Amino acid sequence: MAVSYEQAREIARDYCQHDWDLGTFCLDDRVIVENDDFYVFSVGAREFLVDGDASYATYDGVPVVHKHDGRLEWLPSAALVQDGTIRSQDNPTPTVRV
Repeated sequence: MAVSYEQAREIARDYCQHDWDLGTFCLDDRVIVENDDFYVFSVGAREFLVDGDASYATYDGVPVVHKHDGRLEWLPSAALVQDGTIRSQDNPTPTVRV
């Protein structure tokens, strides 16, 4: 079963938001980041992701949702930066409002 971007976003949001306790939870979906295997999500405190307050920054890794089965996995951000298969595009229908 292939997972759409919207389904993957909800998987990431549901998992990450559950125990969030630093600032206001935010899944920043203004840009869709993906490769052929998975979607990459930017999650953290809105105060950092949208407002730029570095005191809310976290360095726990990055959630990815696999397209073929919806499995969520955390990967080191350095590994994703070095992955030449990752591409990004503006999201025409983001849920984050700035």
